[in-house]
Amino acid sequence: MPAEYRFLALDLGAESGRGELVTLRDGKVQMEEVHRFANRSVRLAGTLHWDFPSLYAEVLAAMLACSQRGVKIASAAVDTWGVDFGLLGCDGRLLGNPVQYRDARTENIHAYSDRFMSREEIFAATGYEPWAIGSLFQLLAMQRDHWPTLEAAETFLNMPDLFNYFLTGVKACEYSIFNTSNLMGLDCKWAAQIMRAFGLSEKMFPRLIPPATVLGPLLPAVRDETGLGDIPIIATCGHDTSAAVAAVGGQGRNWAFLSCGTWSILGSLIDRAVATPRCLELGFTNEYTLGGWYLARNILGLWLIQQLRRKWDRPGDPWDYVRMIAEAASSAGNGALVNIADEAFLAPPDMEEALLAAIRGSGQTTPADRGGLVRCVLESLALEYACRLDAVGELTGKPRESLYMVGGGTANKLLCQWTADACCRPVYAGADQCTAIGNALCQAVALGILKDRDQVRQVMRESFAMTCYEPSDAAAWKDKRDKYARLAAKR
Repeated sequence: MPAEYRFLALDLGAESGRGELVTLRDGKVQMEEVHRFANRSVRLAGTLHWDFPSLYAEVLAAMLACSQRGVKIASAAVDTWGVDFGLLGCDGRLLGNPVQYRDARTENIHAYSDRFMSREEIFAATGYEPWAIGSLFQLLAMQRDHWPTLEAAETFLNMPDLFNYFLTGVKACEYSIFNTSNLMGLDCKWAAQIMRAFGLSEKMFPRLIPPATVLGPLLPAVRDETGLGDIPIIATCGHDTSAAVAAVGGQGRNWAFLSCGTWSILGSLIDRAVATPRCLELGFTNEYTLGGWYLARNILGLWLIQQLRRKWDRPGDPWDYVRMIAEAASSAGNGALVNIADEAFLAPPDMEEALLAAIRGSGQTTPADRGGLVRCVLESLALEYACRLDAVGELTGKPRESLYMVGGGTANKLLCQWTADACCRPVYAGADQCTAIGNALCQAVALGILKDRDQVRQVMRESFAMTCYEPSDAAAWKDKRDKYARLAAKR
């Protein structure tokens, strides 16, 4: 292969987006940001929308930045958050700005949807958790409320596919993002029984394609505006979580991953989707990434620590993350733990008070100082990870031998070590920017530069140093696991 390829990864999150120039050189990858922009929601007539024209303009600006720098890129691809979508009319025009998943239109939607098909039946057909914010339930809210845009719609496209359409003119639904709609079956085809049950026209949904599919060249107008020429646009793993999973540097087959940030996502690659009632009960969902399915469980992550810092950090008494971790490491603690899955921690007005109330409410003594409270949170997080890792073993019938940790949380060495201790397994931590790199390396697979997902993971292992945290202090952590299991049983 030639020594060097460059890819433009357009990675859009719910709060901001960025264009990352990802270079693959001699089997290793590097990344450079070329454009960053805010993603602002807009409320119009009581409905919360994404400003799609503005986001599309920023995508073009990222492309233009590459051409202005004289960078020759092999391809470009877009990944975004899940579930949201745009609708096109018969003339191919966008029928209004996409509505944001936080909009109130799906409140109590299950009272409407359950009359036609139960959530358990939907999960059994799709393997995807039937969240009220899912694309299906957003469509049903429009149906229930007689939105004229739904009646006029000819084409449904999730957000990455919507960008791809306006860049190339190609209408297609990529597996990883369409999976978040609750409308893709376990066979990676349309879930026709769901569409029929809810009176949704199959004609509205374009062909389904796997990640790492070449869509086509830029439209002439886009080519002229960006100056990039006839570069191909790739349908990468359009769901940002799936793009990140594609870039986890796991080795072999019997490992799990933990993407650790404000939210944590713990999961594992699987040969086939697990759409059992027990899987739904345990809060896992099935998602699609490069080369196949994976199980995933959302876990409230470093949000708790971030909210403590927001309250404590003051100019005269700074509490940055370095100090918080140091205080937790030096604190003896008092053994207090909290149930990380407690909904009281989702958006409390005062995180410190919410944590202390939970500790008192479970009959424990509150920590004596702030370091002790941070220790309580980090140990509880590690134990929640262990609990969910055990659930992966239950659902797949095969306990995972190791855990690969990626994301910003890998900088927290104390959490990495305690996660290894709690899970009784080695934790390999490294690579804090997997989403954009996963986006780019899927492009490399689409173009035949890399062969498959195993080669992608090999590139990641060659590119980023992994720190191995071996489990220790087994007896003490067994007692903590038992205590946490008693707290978790009260969920």
